[in-house]
Amino acid sequence: MSSDAAPPLLPRPSVFISYASEDRAAARTVRDALSASGLEVWYDESELGGGDAWDQKIRRQIRDCDYFMPMISAATEARKEGYFRREWRLAAERTLDMADDVMFLLPVVIDGTGELGARVPDKFLAVQWLRLPAGRSTPALAALCRRLLAGEHTAPPRPAASFTRPPLRPPASGAPPPPPLQPPPAPAPAAAPREEADHNPPPMPPFPPRPEKGSGHEIKFIAEILWWVITAAWLLLKRAPKWIRVLLSVWFVFFVFSRCDRSPSSEPRPPREKKSARAAQVDEAFKTAVEHAKANPDLTGAELAKLGSSFARHLAAGLKDAKSPPRQLIVVPFSRGLTDPAAAQFAETLFASTFGHLALARSSAIGLSPATPAAFTDDALLEHARKFSSPHLLAARLMTVAPFELELLLVRSADGTHLWTGTYPLDPGTTASVARQISAEVLRLLPEK
Repeated sequence: MSSDAAPPLLPRPSVFISYASEDRAAARTVRDALSASGLEVWYDESELGGGDAWDQKIRRQIRDCDYFMPMISAATEARKEGYFRREWRLAAERTLDMADDVMFLLPVVIDGTGELGARVPDKFLAVQWLRLPAGRSTPALAALCRRLLAGEHTAPPRPAASFTRPPLRPPASGAPPPPPLQPPPAPAPAAAPREEADHNPPPMPPFPPRPEKGSGHEIKFIAEILWWVITAAWLLLKRAPKWIRVLLSVWFVFFVFSRCDRSPSSEPRPPREKKSARAAQVDEAFKTAVEHAKANPDLTGAELAKLGSSFARHLAAGLKDAKSPPRQLIVVPFSRGLTDPAAAQFAETLFASTFGHLALARSSAIGLSPATPAAFTDDALLEHARKFSSPHLLAARLMTVAPFELELLLVRSADGTHLWTGTYPLDPGTTASVARQISAEVLRLLPEK
């Protein structure tokens, strides 16, 4: 036997596509894209299925396939019954014998259906969903096919969901009725603002007592004084009115950005006149924002977000023409391009917190986009990232099909791949946790120099 014989070809990974009959056209489009990439697709073409032999064939394919791809849409949400639901349940039951990090379920959404309250098995909510409008191929699908062909079987971690899934159907008639709902707590008095109705901060810590004589005690006393100053400053900030806390937070974020914008090269410093004009512009913008907030102490959350956005635009205008090296990641303010007031307010607050986390973690790698993309499509965002010579871009766009959600995208400008996407409901109470999730995912995928 010749030693130059070609090695036997490995079997292609198989993908089982499960869909509702109303989505047959989109399923064919997805099938063609998967087949073109080199995957083996198991796909039911029969218009009418029935009989024991047909059912046994479907069960065998779900038991033997490498990956299971359920197609989720408005049609599956509207259907109370359907054979696809039996297929979904069989696939979910198969995962009971798998490790938690094995990539087997590949949910695909072909329209604007959201994950919040979707009528799918709980196992589907534990993995990331792929959005393919009308089943059309996207860079994210191409990247997924490459991973499957390369034999990667480990699923990426999914950010913790920030919602509680409601029950899908009422209890049976013979079941005991649910316990009565507890009455809501009494509202706070109308005269007290919300920030004053929050939990009262702890009392001011006592000043450290003066220690006995001795060098070791003196050093400890100085450290205790420094800690007391930091603690007292934090408690005073928590007791300050909301508009002061918002303005200080906005100022801190853009102060960090302005520090990051300074290049540590040996180039000569800009003329004193240009630096003074730039500083005067930023100081004037901040002074105007403070005076407006002081004159209107009862500003709503939307007005505070608009005020912070105005200050950000003034600062970005002063930094737009400043020469700085390309950043590893440029961030487009999340509220740009949004016309819905509630979405813009949520996006503005989320951006300030997220950008602060990123800038503090990677000060020299994060930059703020001084311009707005022509559009927020995949091609326009890719062109915008390449325009500023940045390897990566982080942007947000609003999912226009109810329920409205904000979609975050981390794009690699080399090939347009979506390294990460995430969708979040417009819930102002979750901005802090969502910002931490977004910054953690971005920092995990952003290569360190």
